[in-house]
Formats: sequence, C-alpha cells, structure tokens
Amino acid sequence: MLRALFLVGIIGGVCVASLAAQELPSQDLSQYRTMGIGLQAPCVISFRYWLTENFALELNGFVISMGDFTSGCVAGKVLLRLADTDIFDFYVLFEANLHIGEYWGARSVGDIALKGGMELSILPSLALNLEFGEALIFSADRVSATPAVSLGLHYYFVRTPQPPPAE
Repeated sequence: MLRALFLVGIIGGVCVASLAAQELPSQDLSQYRTMGIGLQAPCVISFRYWLTENFALELNGFVISMGDFTSGCVAGKVLLRLADTDIFDFYVLFEANLHIGEYWGARSVGDIALKGGMELSILPSLALNLEFGEALIFSADRVSATPAVSLGLHYYFVRTPQPPPAE
C-alpha cells in the first residue's frame, strides 16, 4: 500500500511539474546580443559581434614570441544563424585564417574553412559554442584538406529592448 501511494505521489508530482512548466513563458536567451568577448580555439582571443539577429562577424587572434620561436594566428569569420531556440542556436560560418610563424608548421601560410556551429546559451550574456567542418590549409608547396573543430566561450553585452510604443 505504501509503495502504491509513493508511486501515485511521484506520478502526480511529475504531472503537476510538467503542467507548471508549460505555463512558463519561453525566453530566447540569445536575443538582443551585440558584442561578445571571449576565448575561441584555436586562435584564443575572440570578438564576436551580432550585427542583426541572424548575421555576425568575428575576429580572433593571438601571437606568442619567445626567442627565435614565434607562433600565432589571425582569423576572420562570417556567421549566419539558421535556427534559434531558447537555449541553442545553430549557424554556418566561413572562416579565413592567417598563420603566423610556426602556428601550423613551418611552411603553412593560412587556411579557409566552412563549418557548422551550435551555441549553447547558459545565460543571456554567456554562451559556449562548438564549430565543426572542413578546412583547406595552404602551404608554400601544396594545399591539403583537414577536419576543422573549434570550441569557444563568449561573454556578450546585451542591449536593452525598446518598450513597445503606447497606443
């Protein structure tokens, strides 16, 4: 009897919780973002700016130099958001990357990549992203293809939405 009562309580609690969750309004956490500053592998420092709700530009880079060793990269990205849910956004991007020094081997000059990406919004101002696709690496003597993966974390400045005009 105690088991049956416990089971009915669990089922009732799940039903009430699901009904209560349906009553909550949806909130798109990526709405109203503008500039994002963060970390983006492999080029470390990242500035991402959403010009519109579905179009962004990003600039990444770093340089490290110690003695005769120098390594770094500068990358530019164009992002196009394809889908926007409350916590996940899905986008495609084109990336061009200039290699500095020993970044991808002594003879590589740069690469271009076409990737798909997803961004998980933790808060309206904080998001993790994962990008994956294919890159063409340009060397002094050849061009080679390789998988391209990137992981990032951005802190976004969120603009305040304008109140609707009074009627």
